[in-house]
Parts: sequence; C-alpha cells; structure tokens
Amino acid sequence: MKTRILTLITLFLIIAKSYSSVVIMNGLTHSYSGVSGDVITGEVVLINSSEEEQRVTFELNDIIFSCTKNRIFTSENTHSQSSIDWFKAELMDKTLRPKEKYIYRFTITIPKNQSLKGSFWSTLMVNVEKPIKEEALNAKVGLDTRIRYSVALLTDVNLQDEVNIDFKSIALNELTTNGKRELDVKVYNESEFIEGVKLTLEVYNDDGDKIFESETDRNMAFPGFCRDYKVDLTSLAIGEYECVLIAESREEFIGANITLTID
Repeated sequence: MKTRILTLITLFLIIAKSYSSVVIMNGLTHSYSGVSGDVITGEVVLINSSEEEQRVTFELNDIIFSCTKNRIFTSENTHSQSSIDWFKAELMDKTLRPKEKYIYRFTITIPKNQSLKGSFWSTLMVNVEKPIKEEALNAKVGLDTRIRYSVALLTDVNLQDEVNIDFKSIALNELTTNGKRELDVKVYNESEFIEGVKLTLEVYNDDGDKIFESETDRNMAFPGFCRDYKVDLTSLAIGEYECVLIAESREEFIGANITLTID
C-alpha cells in the first residue's frame, strides 16, 4: 500500500507541473482564529493562465490523521475536530475564461457554543478540468486528466493552551531506500491545538564537543495525532555519540538525551 501511495503522489506531481493551467495564488494552507460565534471570511485566488476555458469544481473533505497510517482525505468519514459543517460558499463550480483571475469566497462560522476550544480543520478540494463540450459527450470522448489541489482550512477556536507535545518514538534507521542513515522521530501532540513543531538534533563526541547539528522543517502536528520527522545522519562516522534531541513549538521546548551507536 505504501508503494502505491507514493507512486500516485509522484504521478500527480508530474501531471500537475506539466499540464495544470489553473494555479492557486494564495497558498494551500489557510489558518484562521476566532472565538465562539465568529464568522470568518476566507478566499482562494485562482488564475487560469491558459488560452482555453477551464472548469473548476469545489468539494469539502475531512482529513483524518493517525500515528500508524498515512493521512486520509475523505467525504465519507469524519472526526470530532471537523469544521466541514462550518463552511459555506455560494457556488461549488465555476468555468474560468482564458487568463481570468477569480476569487472564490467562503465563510467559516464558528458555533456559539462557549465550551468549544482547540483546532478544527477540513480541506477544500479544488478540481481543475477542461469544460465538457457537447461534441465530446456525443462522441463519448474521454476527458483530460483532472488536476486536484487540497486547500487546508485550519481554525483555532478560543484561547490556546500551553504547548503539550512529547516524543512518541525515536529509532535509528540504518538503511533507507535511498541509501541514507536516518533518525526516525515520531512526535505526539497531546494538546487541543495544532502545533508547528521543529526538531533540532545536537551530536557530541567523547570530549563533549558538539560535532554535528541538524534542524528539520517546521511541520504541523495535529491534536491527538503524531507527526513523523527524519534527521539525516549519513555524514556521521562509525562510533558512539551522546545526543540532545529538542522539539520546539511557539518558543517552548522539550528535550531528550539519547545515545546513538553507528556501526
């Protein structure tokens, strides 16, 4: 299953880069914050850069995360932090003229329930395809490959708690598919809010001198779920090292002392 998913993702990226004539100009992650009862206005800015009409459709999906499986985009299942029911837009499809810039507007209405607290999320799927011509339908001609964008809609409701993240697992992967040696780290978010987490690994020799340091990108860890990180250790020579692993979010830190044996 993992190989199939990776293959599909790679194929999607190649197709999107080569053929997509409609692009989203204001990013694929939209973050909002508010309190109970707020109505938040958002927008997705689209540009049809081609010389042909392009049909765009919109649909809502939930994103379901797990500590053991790949994330899932679905319209059939939901979860307790879903914001799908908060979303409202006046249209769910649009045909863009050549070179047209279009602003797709929507609202997110936070329920008036004062007990709501935490991060809530859903994703707006933006599907791009050429309009269906009558002659194509009559001739039963197949349509071009559809391009799909996923726009994450993230909403923080009411006041944030303190950062509450922890290391779920830390393991040395001696041989990856690309021939690298990596430290695999799984970070668990125990809070009610999405956290942007960055890892730093410091490696020391027997004399206590820091000989290596590596930082990961800052990635989102969703509440109640894990986020996987990989630190490339290929450049480290054979030996035993004392290390400090640090996770940071909102300028708050947790750390772990670990011993690495590379042979």
